[in-house]
Formats: sequence, C-alpha cells, structure tokens
Amino acid sequence: MAQEKKKADIIYNIHDKPPLGPGIVYALQHILAMFSGNVTVPLLVVGIAGLSSAEGTLLIQCALLMAGVVTLLQVVGLGPVGARLPVVMGTSNGFLSTVSLITTQYGIGACLGASFIGGLFESVLGSFLKKLKRIFTPLVSGIVVMTIGLTLIPTGVKAAAGSSTEAGLGAPVNLVLSGIVIVTIIICNCMNSKMLKSASILVGIVVGYIVAVFMRMVDFTSVSEASWLGLPGILHWKWEFQPAAIIIMLFMYLATTIETVGDISALTIVAEDRQPTPEESRGAVLADGLGSSLAAIFNAFPNTSYTQNIGVVNLTGVFSNYVVTLGAGILVLFSIFPKVAAVILCVPQPVLGGATLITFVMVFISGIELIRSAEITSRDMLVMAISIGIGVGFNLVPDVMGQMPKTVSICMTSGVIPASILAIFLDLVLPGRRK
Repeated sequence: MAQEKKKADIIYNIHDKPPLGPGIVYALQHILAMFSGNVTVPLLVVGIAGLSSAEGTLLIQCALLMAGVVTLLQVVGLGPVGARLPVVMGTSNGFLSTVSLITTQYGIGACLGASFIGGLFESVLGSFLKKLKRIFTPLVSGIVVMTIGLTLIPTGVKAAAGSSTEAGLGAPVNLVLSGIVIVTIIICNCMNSKMLKSASILVGIVVGYIVAVFMRMVDFTSVSEASWLGLPGILHWKWEFQPAAIIIMLFMYLATTIETVGDISALTIVAEDRQPTPEESRGAVLADGLGSSLAAIFNAFPNTSYTQNIGVVNLTGVFSNYVVTLGAGILVLFSIFPKVAAVILCVPQPVLGGATLITFVMVFISGIELIRSAEITSRDMLVMAISIGIGVGFNLVPDVMGQMPKTVSICMTSGVIPASILAIFLDLVLPGRRK
C-alpha cells in the first residue's frame, strides 16, 4: 500500500492525450515497472507444479492478457466497475505465498477455483470500505504485509540457490548467477536515473538472463516449439473448490481490498492533491475483484493494482488514462505471441530467484513502512510480536499443526491467516486502540 503525500508536477492530466510516439514511450515505462512482478507468480508456479513448457507458456500468455484486460477495465470502466483513473493492474506478488501453498496442496485447478470465489468476495467488499478501514488499521495492514514478505523469503532463497536446476540447490554456478542479478539491482538503484531505479528488477533479470545464455544455462527448446501466433484459451485446468483453499484466498482478498484503496488514494494525492471519491474507490475494488474472477477463467492468478506504477506517475508527470490504455493494449498484443511468453518462460530459476528474493524482502519492508505511518507504542509492538511470531512460526514449522485436521493445518500454516486473525483480534480488544 502506497503512502505518497507529495503532489507531482503533472505534464498530462487525466483526459489529456499526448502524441502517439511519446504516448507509447510513456506506456512502455509503465510496462517496465510492472512486467517482472506480473510474470513472477506464473513462473514460480511452473516450477512448483512441474508444468510442461507448453502449459508454462500458456500461463505467461494468460498473465499478460489479463493484465491488459483488467487494466482496461480499471481505466476505461464498465458501469460502476473501474476507478477510471490511470491505474495499472497485474498479477499480484502479494498472493504468491497463497498461490504456492494452494497449488502445492491441491493443484492449479483448486487455486483458480478459489481465486474466482475470492474475486467475487472482494467485489462485495466494495460496499463496506468504511467498515473495513476501521478493522484494517495501519498496524493490522502492516502486520499482514510483513507476514507475507517473511513467509516468501524461504521461497526466494531456494529459487536463488537453484533448487530445481540440474546443478542442484546451492551449486556455485547458481549462487554466482543470482548474485549477478542482485548486484545489478543494487547498481541500478545507485544511479541518478529514477526510471532505471523503477525498472531495476527487470534490468537485473535481463542482465542475469543474458549472462545465463553465455553460461549455457538456458534451454530455448520451448521457444522453438512455441507457435508465432495463438490466443490463450479458457478453463485449461479443471476447477476444484477446496474449503481450505477458499478460506486462505478470502483472507488475501480482504487484505488486497485495503491495499487497492490505499493505492488509489496515493495516486489521486500525488497527481491531483485530493482523496479519491467514494465512486472511484468502490469502482477500483470492483475492477480488482471482478477482474480477478475473470482472470481465473482465463487461467491467470489474482490481479490487483501496482503500487510501483504510482511512482512512475510521480516520475514522469503523466496522469493520463490514454497512456495507461496504450500500455494495456501493448500487454494484450504481447499475449497473442506464444514465442514471447516462451522466451520469458526460459528465465533460469537462479535469475528469477535473485530478483524475487529482493522483491520479497521489499514486501516485508513495505509492511514496516505501513506501521511507521503512525507512532509505534508498546501496545503495537506486543500485537506485532504475538501475531508475526505465531503466524510466521507456524509457517516455518508446519509440523506444529501435524495432528490437526488437514483443512485447519493448511490454514494455520499459511502464515497470513493466523497472523491476520491475531492482529485484528488483539488490535480490537487490547486497551489503547487509536480511534
């Protein structure tokens, strides 16, 4: 959730249309900022589920297609759906731990089924935003985000060390490759270019990818097998509706509802020095929820707003729906070329792992920033200690729940569910709660 406060110097306002050439450049900047995040979840799921190259290519195509379609739904709108603001949508890394857990336990079909239900649930939540804000205080929201980041770090470390590569977990070649990615990200962030900083994760992946090619660690078989043109299909995997999977997913959709409202607020403050209208907030949440349900039909994982693209607005001064619409069109265009998706699929695990490890730690730090938005008291620290300690503890030592029913065990070892429940409960009942 973003916490932007400074109004940007706007060059193009919401209804302005820059010339096509500069408009495409501005649109590509938005794509650069969100691209690595959008493909991270499907890339990691390919490894978790052991999918074939054809199925992996399909997942990437669907992620690109739905990022474009849901962005259009958010920007252009359809009835009450959509904020009609330049908000970029895409597959959310916040759902990565949930998607990984459900896919590991029940398969992709159960994950997509739960995501569909969760999207409808979020759409309903759009009518209760004021009540949700009272429950999801900065303290609770921060604990949820911190827990997500902490539970993802082991996944990032294993990927960076090449757990699924032929060389094996911790092979020197894997560590060197992921190290190159991390160093590249550090260098980009030390540069004076704000655009380079915003695209540092993508630059790190590209550099790591190129190095991996020279190290002969990339197999382009899937690229040669992929066709040049092809539309992603729907319902490739048979859906299942597992109670535990749905419960876990609902908690994540609850958290992402608040995050989306925060992103919309940050965007309007940065660009127009105002809070969003109730219609804009509700429309954004409706697009978030219904877009995610639509994404599930097209074999894509939950979509939500991208906080980093608010930084792009601040950087470029372009608050234009037209520009983001162009970006959405480019994503849709990419999705009909399976070879593009296949090239993305070939990213070696240590390359992706090096980038995602940094991303996951940044998720944790974002949670800290949320909590720091208000003065931290000893009461807040107690809530944090109990919620994060038990939530992350159960996730790291799942055997603690080994004698519980399977549904209970999966929910409690997810990390985010016990942490969320405890944070909400303790924040409500302990004395000294902020009004």
